[in-house]
Amino acid sequence: MKNTTKWDLVDLICPHTCRGCGELGAVLCERCKKYILDEHVEICPICKKIVAETKESVQKVRMVNLEGENKFCEGCDSPFEMCWVVGWREGALAKVIKDFKYQSVRAAGGVLAELVDMVLPRDFSDMTVVPLPTIGRHVRERGLDHTKILARKLAKMRNWRVDMALARATDTVQVGTNAVKRKSQADSTYDVVKKLDPEGRYLLIDDIWTTGATMQAAAKRMREAGAKKIYGVVLAIGRPGE
Repeated sequence: MKNTTKWDLVDLICPHTCRGCGELGAVLCERCKKYILDEHVEICPICKKIVAETKESVQKVRMVNLEGENKFCEGCDSPFEMCWVVGWREGALAKVIKDFKYQSVRAAGGVLAELVDMVLPRDFSDMTVVPLPTIGRHVRERGLDHTKILARKLAKMRNWRVDMALARATDTVQVGTNAVKRKSQADSTYDVVKKLDPEGRYLLIDDIWTTGATMQAAAKRMREAGAKKIYGVVLAIGRPGE
């Protein structure tokens, strides 16, 4: 029996409830999904300031960023051309991420990939998606690699490629550490294990951005390996001070 068929049967016998409103039938109902997307704001992940919050201003910022101007808010710098965030790490979005990552709720992967797809600009015609590598021990404990699943689902939606270009050089855990230690650990966490195309466009994907140390360290490694156009996307970002 295929894995997809097996999980479809499990969902049929034990239907999910919406992590937002509790409605039976889906991990996230259409109403709560629409609420997350309607509440979407453009967040600078570096300083965590909201740089656009109306639909019109969000669209304008996206187009400006695609043209290579004003990559983040004034004064912020990063190894990314641009980095998009679905929303703040709270409410229904945080619950879906937690259940996907720690409770192995596989149906949540498709929902989260759909949210990412809706947040990303439609103008990208070609992209290589690179998932931030998960610690091997965590993959074995949870029974899934959540970032790899997200990358594959998103790539399928957009007809993009997935490249496991990064590998973990260490298995240090970032949760519970302060910003200084996170940065120190992240700087030696990743290795580039594939040849990168200097003319290609790469999209790094991860679930949570707390300080951004791991994502930025991975992007810097890719730049050192020859990649020139690196973008990023994360599902949720912690509020300032978290």
